[in-house]
Amino acid sequence: MSEEEQRLPGGNVGGAVRVGDTVRRSTGPWTPDVHALLRHLAGRLPGVPRVLGYDEAGREVLSYLPGRVPDIDTETLTPGQLTALVRWTRAFHTAVAGFPLAGAWRYFPMPDATLIGHNDIAPYNACFDGDELVGVFDWDLAGPSNPLMELAFVAWNGVPLWRDDGPETAAARLRLIADAYRGYAPERILRAVPDRIRIMLDGIPVAAAAGDRGMANLLAQGEPERSRRSLADLERRLPAIERSLAQSRRARRQLSGK
Repeated sequence: MSEEEQRLPGGNVGGAVRVGDTVRRSTGPWTPDVHALLRHLAGRLPGVPRVLGYDEAGREVLSYLPGRVPDIDTETLTPGQLTALVRWTRAFHTAVAGFPLAGAWRYFPMPDATLIGHNDIAPYNACFDGDELVGVFDWDLAGPSNPLMELAFVAWNGVPLWRDDGPETAAARLRLIADAYRGYAPERILRAVPDRIRIMLDGIPVAAAAGDRGMANLLAQGEPERSRRSLADLERRLPAIERSLAQSRRARRQLSGK
């Protein structure tokens, strides 16, 4: 007797079902390259699903990652969770170094690509045990990117910058991201966010018109217009966040005696 399928929450682009200890998802031209990436990461990076093949319906079969997925509509990542997610991102970028950029990737062209990124690192694609990150899933959008663009998207969703929680809160969480990753100042991450989000918003209708059903689903849900409004609001708030970052930088220097 086959195990019962359980629809997993979320999945605005495509969706997935759980069958026992596996996850089943629809495939696309990008799937073989995504599977090659996941096999490359196996043993190099924790919290990555294992590729188990395909089922009788032609869906990919991946290992199920246990843990709790935060509800982005009602929750904000704790500082511990955000730190864990960013440290995992740094470890991922180390593990993926040298993996070929060429492939039938699904995601939109990214400028100055230096590595294969996940391209959708966000609370809705991560599962936690308390503050411990135990998995990052939904790799269909993996493709050429660079570390700054990945961090910009983490900031958009993890601060989060798509809503207004006040400039001081935004600045503090941007500093947390920068401190956890190391190598990029919080101001630089902040300034990269608008360009990163525009790449996504401009790409959704193009991909939908080319036949990507997942991107068509996003159009039906009100994208990219919904996120364009959030981005316009962020751009109005950028000066206040930058001032808060500058003030905190001065305060840190005073405390350190520099």
